[in-house]
Amino acid sequence: MVKQTGLDEREQKRRNIMKAALKVFSQKGYNPAALDEVAQEAGIAKGTLYLYFKDKEDLFCNTILNVIDNLADFLKENINERMNPIQILESIAYHQLQFFSQNRDVYGIFQTLINDNLLCSHKKLFSLLLEKKQELIDYETSIVERGKRKGVIRSDLKTEDIVLSFDGIVTNAIRQLGIEANFTSPIDVEGRARSIMKVLLEGISGRDGYD
Repeated sequence: MVKQTGLDEREQKRRNIMKAALKVFSQKGYNPAALDEVAQEAGIAKGTLYLYFKDKEDLFCNTILNVIDNLADFLKENINERMNPIQILESIAYHQLQFFSQNRDVYGIFQTLINDNLLCSHKKLFSLLLEKKQELIDYETSIVERGKRKGVIRSDLKTEDIVLSFDGIVTNAIRQLGIEANFTSPIDVEGRARSIMKVLLEGISGRDGYD
């Protein structure tokens, strides 16, 4: 999940600690998790943690933000801007689902964030997460606007409504991945992405529509 090529030794160790924290917080939750467990998972002394993070809250927040940055990098690396806007949206859906399906601990730490109601007490983290989310929404908005100009996306619909519908479907599909995390059957990420686009592009009504 984390690119480590070309990193200096200090940054390498910092990322290893966050990788260990991701696993511990995902499995234990925020309050039950102990820094001793993170240190043990990272293979370092507990005191070494404090050379990189000032306390448990600092470690947790930085781990969350690191995950978001990794996801953003993953999307940038895998989205081809030369594709048409519809294909780009499908690629956004596919690669988000792929990222979470390949990194189950990532889903777990976000569940910890929500279930433990940590956003209420971590105001700065909440604000930063909103900024990161807005960056994705802004990018999706630009893609939809490009699609409208090219005539491949309907111009009579509000861009905001299209983006919110798309983002909502993808977000709920990611949540479903979390529910299925304990099952051993493989997840058809590509099929899920295609289904998302089919719903978005064709709707859910049958041939008779509202009649």
